[in-house]
Amino acid sequence: MGHTASVNRQRRVTTGTLYGEPAGAATAPRGSYTPAQMQALYLSRGRPDMAFMSNQTRTPVDVPELQQTCTVKNHVNLKKPSLKLQRSPTDPLQYALEFQFDATKPCRISVYLVVVETIDTETGGSSFELVHEDTIPVLTQHFPSGLGQNFVLKGGLKEEETDVEERLDQPVPLLDFSPYDPDELVYKTGTTQFPLIILLEVASDRKRPQSQSTFCTFVKKGEDLWDIKMLKQKILVDGLTYELQEIYGIDGAVAAAPKAERNGADGDGQDDTTRTAKDEIEIPEGAECIICMCEPRNTTVLPCRHMCLCSECAEALRKSASTCPICRTPVEALLQIRVEAKDPTTTEFETEVEDAK
Repeated sequence: MGHTASVNRQRRVTTGTLYGEPAGAATAPRGSYTPAQMQALYLSRGRPDMAFMSNQTRTPVDVPELQQTCTVKNHVNLKKPSLKLQRSPTDPLQYALEFQFDATKPCRISVYLVVVETIDTETGGSSFELVHEDTIPVLTQHFPSGLGQNFVLKGGLKEEETDVEERLDQPVPLLDFSPYDPDELVYKTGTTQFPLIILLEVASDRKRPQSQSTFCTFVKKGEDLWDIKMLKQKILVDGLTYELQEIYGIDGAVAAAPKAERNGADGDGQDDTTRTAKDEIEIPEGAECIICMCEPRNTTVLPCRHMCLCSECAEALRKSASTCPICRTPVEALLQIRVEAKDPTTTEFETEVEDAK
């Protein structure tokens, strides 16, 4: 026999206040909320995810001050893309080292194979010491000033027996890998021993002349086949050591650089601001700011080193303390690079650094 039962439930008394409504809203007629009450109601009821935000107002961001920078002029430079090894056709463990370099002053080039770098804690300068001095000594050659010069190690000839023309002949294998353990030819991260260091020094009587050091490692491509890879570059200028960093996207800035047209004749040093529409900078494809897409890029985001912004967009990014538009790395500083092409063969760079914190 079935039974039925009824439960008497107490009727809920409505107070006229919706969940999440602002205090005091119960006494106000429907539809007569103030804008502040409507905003609070929307944040707590219409957008539940926003209800967990403790502070809806944005904290003011301190605008960083512009820091003063200095221009560093390097008289010697190894062109990284030109660095290569050429294997000997007779001995698979012998290689010729070849690269191109620029020198605005006479210089000497030294090649260290399997070397330890020692850094002076007071000056920050580097000194190099061969691990196996009895195997292959430091290889040194002298060169005059000139741009686009070729460096090729010459085997079997002493430095005093060669002249400039002979040094620019076809490469002769000289780097002999046979005395070395293969592990010594590959750089181990975190150590101060490097398979190869190329030192370009300005010819000078100074104790620490201006120089550029290129740190390299060898990469095994197959059985007894090696290739070369650059790790980093350092320059020593006026007793201070700087590590060179790659800037991604700077090629587009160079392509979009305007030629210098200044009123230097009257000595006022001011730019000519009477340019017409025909004098506007023509931005090559791929050289525009990735935010506004209408101005040339001239600002690099640090520490990721993406050159992707124009000055105006960089200013907005700096005030918002945002992230890099390309890789989303938090912005720590902005590096503004003004590129000015004085003629088809030379390009001048000026830099300014802005902290983003």
